[in-house]
Amino acid sequence: MAIDAHLPPACAFAISVLVERDMDPEAVPEEAVEAAQLHLTTCVRCLASPPAISPPRKKKKPRRVMESDTQFETYTPTPYEEAAPPSIPPGAYATVATDGAPKPAPTFGEPSRPVAIPQPKQPASTVPPAEAAKTPASKTPAPSKLPAVIDGPVNCTQCRQALKDYAEAMDTGQNVELLFPAMHEHLLNCQTGCLVLLDLFRQEAKASRKFRRRPVRDPFSAIGWELSGFFRGGQVTISPMALAYGTLILLLLITSLSVYLSIRWDDARYYHAPLQKIIIPTPDGIGLSDGLKVYDACNASSYQDKREAAQALQARNLTRAGSLFASATSVVSTDTTGCNGAEAAIYSEDLQVRQSGRPYGALVVSFDSGPGSADPQGGTDRHILYAAYTQELVGAYIAQQQYNETAMQMPGTPLLYLILANTAGIEQGALQVANDIASLGASSNLQQFGLLAHSPTPLLGVLGLAPSSLVQVVLPVLCRAGVPLITPTATGLFIINLLLQTSLYRHCAPGFAFIRFSPDDAAQSLLASNYAYGALRVRHVAVFYDPSNPSSVGSADGFSYNFARRRGAQIVARETAVASGLLDANDALQAKPRPDLIFAPLLTNDVITLAQDIARLPAGRQPILMIGGEFVHPAALQGLVQWARQQQLTLPHIFVSLISAVRSPDNSDWQKQFYASFCTSFAAPGSHCSGAAILDQGGLLFADGVEIVTRALVPEKATTTPTLPKVPELVQRITKEKFSGVSSPIRLRLIAGILVISTQVSPVILGLQGDGSVQIVG
Repeated sequence: MAIDAHLPPACAFAISVLVERDMDPEAVPEEAVEAAQLHLTTCVRCLASPPAISPPRKKKKPRRVMESDTQFETYTPTPYEEAAPPSIPPGAYATVATDGAPKPAPTFGEPSRPVAIPQPKQPASTVPPAEAAKTPASKTPAPSKLPAVIDGPVNCTQCRQALKDYAEAMDTGQNVELLFPAMHEHLLNCQTGCLVLLDLFRQEAKASRKFRRRPVRDPFSAIGWELSGFFRGGQVTISPMALAYGTLILLLLITSLSVYLSIRWDDARYYHAPLQKIIIPTPDGIGLSDGLKVYDACNASSYQDKREAAQALQARNLTRAGSLFASATSVVSTDTTGCNGAEAAIYSEDLQVRQSGRPYGALVVSFDSGPGSADPQGGTDRHILYAAYTQELVGAYIAQQQYNETAMQMPGTPLLYLILANTAGIEQGALQVANDIASLGASSNLQQFGLLAHSPTPLLGVLGLAPSSLVQVVLPVLCRAGVPLITPTATGLFIINLLLQTSLYRHCAPGFAFIRFSPDDAAQSLLASNYAYGALRVRHVAVFYDPSNPSSVGSADGFSYNFARRRGAQIVARETAVASGLLDANDALQAKPRPDLIFAPLLTNDVITLAQDIARLPAGRQPILMIGGEFVHPAALQGLVQWARQQQLTLPHIFVSLISAVRSPDNSDWQKQFYASFCTSFAAPGSHCSGAAILDQGGLLFADGVEIVTRALVPEKATTTPTLPKVPELVQRITKEKFSGVSSPIRLRLIAGILVISTQVSPVILGLQGDGSVQIVG
């Protein structure tokens, strides 16, 4: 009789769980162990005769495949158990010696190993010996992956050998009643640990279900796994994997080809001709020129004509050169980008002066051609090369042409010859030009400077060389050379203080003078502060200025001083702009109290940036913008209106404090002649040749500057044939000039022997209207 027959089912289950725990601690749930231990401590039968159970092993063993558990053979009925003496109490758990005599059962405190009943040395079998004798011996079959089929009654040992296959069949949803009929019937009636082991195997099968090999034959599923990053190696065989990668590559090729064809089709539909970038050579750099160099490359056709005319002049083909200069002058009449042909017109006028046979004096007109490079293999875009300062040449040419036309009607009257000087807007260029001018006045060979003028040609003076930062560099050179400087666009107060406080300028060569007939920064700032306080009724102002620009500093200081001394007026913020294009108005706009107006004596590019920043604010929070300074281009401000419309923004009220602007002409012959020549030769296509921004203030100031020199060449009350005066005499005549200029009324006088200023100046306040026009408002 088996040991199980001596024990109640609950006691046998607890003992089997603890024995199984001793074999493999990880194979038995902790809940089952706790239940078995609780049973042994509470069961009266187990307490009366406690079984010998070894303590759990501390060293864990790796998980292994379930094999036939030989230790559970201790509970299999043997002949020795059947022959055991009946004196052993039922359910008692005892050990049997080799001679078959029972021994007392040990207590729980005694260290012992699992109970083992020795077996006779005969082949182990899962059937009783009587049946084993009748069963012929058979060879062990080859291992198979199919579940084992067991015929006949099944005991616990046979059940546990196939229990793992039984659990996996249940986990996969198979009909275990058909596959394992004997085991199924045994498990239904089993009262020992088979059911616990079955539950453990089912949990293990469930946990390892997602790691089983499941062949995937759909290539698109494999593609999805690859793209999603959850591909698991070994689950896709090589054939579907290769098909998946091939399909993915094919899809990518088809997509790329489709995109390429669609782009080509779109280009063929909307772009019938290939896009070509038009590149023209860059103009010449720093230096002097009267026809051999080209400084203005704004219009491509005009630039090419001037280049060919220069080559014709070097070849002494004067007829062809004159024709090309005339073509370059007229070709820009249909240009709407702002280009003009003044440079070609001056070269053409100089050519006629050289061919006239009359004596002539030279006036150097200095200007800034823009950021062009002197590299003949250049490639700068034409719009970058365009410089608004080329309008200065328009005023200079009109004054030259008007004077020469009148002088040609008077026998022996000297003519005026203009030499262009390009400083490129840098100190090095201004200093180089100043040194060339100083050498030019003392040289008898002008060809060494690349000029075509006959030698000797008297040098009458220099017009331009602004702004103030360049003027202070060239003043010492011109002082030592005795060359007068006419600079209406330089900062008056800054230069005047420099001349009066420096001892060098008290010992200049005869003929040197600094001539400025335009309003200085003090006059402009006073007008701007009066208009802001009186007409605009502004009480809180923020000021922006450039500390590196003397004109900007002077304008800001003058405005702040004149505005702050008024009743209730306050300067709430004072900001510096140290780099062009990097203005930030946030700090000033957040000042307390909030500014009603921003006064910005800055260059045009900085002003445009500031106006665009203000336009992005809500309309109710936009302060008025007032611009001041030595040189602002009103035409550039007109582009803000178009920009605001494209961006669907509202521009703030913009006002400009300027030196001069186009005004209605009076009865002066000079004004009538000037505007008549400008409207017929240089007015932009479609314009009415009127309005404050029709001509930049540089053109007006340079026109009056040349007019001052020509009036000194031929006095109104001359009794004899005029001749070219010496430079000191020319300066003395200039100090007495009084006439109505196109920029403002001019009344000149001499101060300290070298300063010539105007006692009647008239700056203006311009307002940008909603339609883009610029009008004089104050």
